Amino acid sequence: MKKHLLIVWLMLCSFQLEAKVYLVCVGIADYPGTKNDLRISDNDAKTIAKVFSVTKDASVQVLINEEATQSALLSTMHTSFADAQSDDAVILYFSGHGSPGSLVCYDGQLTYQHIFKMLKGCKANRKIIIADACFSGKMRTGGQQTSNYNSQNVILFLSSRTTEYSSETDYKNSLFTIFLERGLRGGADTNRDRIITARELYNFVHKGVTEASGNKQHPVMWGKFDNNMTVIKW
Repeated sequence: MKKHLLIVWLMLCSFQLEAKVYLVCVGIADYPGTKNDLRISDNDAKTIAKVFSVTKDASVQVLINEEATQSALLSTMHTSFADAQSDDAVILYFSGHGSPGSLVCYDGQLTYQHIFKMLKGCKANRKIIIADACFSGKMRTGGQQTSNYNSQNVILFLSSRTTEYSSETDYKNSLFTIFLERGLRGGADTNRDRIITARELYNFVHKGVTEASGNKQHPVMWGKFDNNMTVIKW
């Protein structure tokens, strides 16, 4: 009897120690006015949120269009990521407009400096920023020094190079997010161990987007991280 109780206790401990994923998804297609509107960025965020929402131990928060103000995004990140422990992962996914050194929220620009300041206080060892936005590659040169990024073990997965546009499509998602979703759902799992690593995901998405765009868009992954870092278990 005692042996059985010990086994049950160990199993419960293993469940409690299972790493969690804390995801904040932002999608802005409807900006103030009509001049700057996009078509499918809101769908992009919903698509990625759905991928993670069906996985075990995932906490998913979604901000769409007017919900995604600068203060709301920072507040949501702070509240969600505060629960993360060292073995957990925190992920910010953003689809919308970008500019050098910032993401464009519903009410204005949110600099990467603010985002990294928020992440600095997070305990999670796996920190990932995924930006599906034009000029997202300029994240690397938009007012922050390279050493500041590297010191935090943050993955930057960006939909395009510094001077490139990120393509929308006639489908429900952008080109980058189409391949990102496919990769996260198992397409990137080259060794079929049901774990998608950072390098597997990059290789899959980069190849797919580069080919589908006719070599006009090239996703980039940058930062100080282990290539075998787990992004998702599917």
